[in-house]
Amino acid sequence: GYGIEENIDGSVFKGHYEYGRKYQSGTFYWPDSKIYIGQFLDNKIEGNGLCVWPDGKCYQGNWKNNKMQGNGIFSWPDGRKYIGA
Repeated sequence: GYGIEENIDGSVFKGHYEYGRKYQSGTFYWPDSKIYIGQFLDNKIEGNGLCVWPDGKCYQGNWKNNKMQGNGIFSWPDGRKYIGA
C-alpha cells in the first residue's frame, strides 16, 4: 500500500510499499533537497525515473540498484546534455 517514511537523517519517501519495502512508484527526498521521482523495486531505485539536484542538474532515464544505468539524459542548467545508453 501507500505510505510515508520519514528518516532521522531528514530524508523522506512517499510512495508504495510491498511487504514493508519500497516498491513500484514513489518520490524520495534527500536532506540536501535532491529529489527522485520514479520506480522502486525491493527498497532500491530501479526502473525509470527522474532525479533533480538542487543546483538544477537532472537525470531522466533508467536506474538499476540505486545508480543511473542504461538509456538516459543528464542535463545541466546551462543547457548541456549527455544522452547515453
